[in-house]
Amino acid sequence: MAAASRGQPADLTALGRVSVVGGAGFIGLNLCRRLAQSGLPVTAVDPQVPRPEALDGATVDHQAVLSPDALAGSSVVFHVAGSTEPVSSNVHLREDMAGTVGLTLDVLEASRAAGVKTIVHVSSGGTVYGPDAVTPTPETAPTRPVCAYGISKIAAEGHVQLAERLHGIRGFNLRVANPYGPWQDPRRGQGVVNAFLYRALCDEPIDLWGDGEIVRDFLHVEDVVTAMCDVVRYDGNERIFNIGSGAGTSIAGLIADIESLVGRPVRINRHPGRDADVPCSVLDIDRVSRELDWAPIVNWSDGLADTMNWMKSSLPTGAEST
Repeated sequence: MAAASRGQPADLTALGRVSVVGGAGFIGLNLCRRLAQSGLPVTAVDPQVPRPEALDGATVDHQAVLSPDALAGSSVVFHVAGSTEPVSSNVHLREDMAGTVGLTLDVLEASRAAGVKTIVHVSSGGTVYGPDAVTPTPETAPTRPVCAYGISKIAAEGHVQLAERLHGIRGFNLRVANPYGPWQDPRRGQGVVNAFLYRALCDEPIDLWGDGEIVRDFLHVEDVVTAMCDVVRYDGNERIFNIGSGAGTSIAGLIADIESLVGRPVRINRHPGRDADVPCSVLDIDRVSRELDWAPIVNWSDGLADTMNWMKSSLPTGAEST
């Protein structure tokens, strides 16, 4: 099957049941909603129950524990679960390895035992390439991460590819840039866009590490979900895809855009730069554009506004501060 036409929703009905490991998290909630609204029976595998308000009326089965039984009947498993973030990974090395590589091995073994045909693994486009990569960075660039999180993601990618070789489970690794948008809780400290925007809405200071010249590739979660839905219909030979906006925004630029959106200056707590922060990360998306006919649809200003509107409606502290 070929990928969906650009900008058109993929017809996923032939997939039957699918499972989302990490279905109660940021990407998982958005993905579960899209899959269920596409008419598919969906199982969310997560210790937490997916928030009903995030599913927008869609019905999703819930399994609290990963096992072959939890994945039974699924043709595709989307693996979007994780337990660490890049900065903390260098401090908690064993936890990062267990929460990334160990969990991926568990997903692969449960999938093999359940007879799953395809696995889509969300990897990291922002950490696997390292500080010396050409920009924008193609999938063929050397992987030289400077944090344990990136190292673990590369290892997890390798196990996904090995599972295809050993067990015939078709495996895709999506190197996703820096996603943002609804249902990423800004109070958890993950996701600079959501975190900064929320603190601005609450009129609280943000923590800026370095001079603000670090550049990141920000991508709205709806575009991430579209790429994940498109790749399962792909019948070509590529297995690794960058999923990004193809453009970079500096942290200083992000702050300026947030100030413009909320209509007031943002207070800043300044800190020294961190070794785990790659100076510039922008992904080359030529491969995914060519192979899947995918491109990001949500522009930056609309995505920021969408995220702010979600915060105002779903996070009362932020809404009351505006």
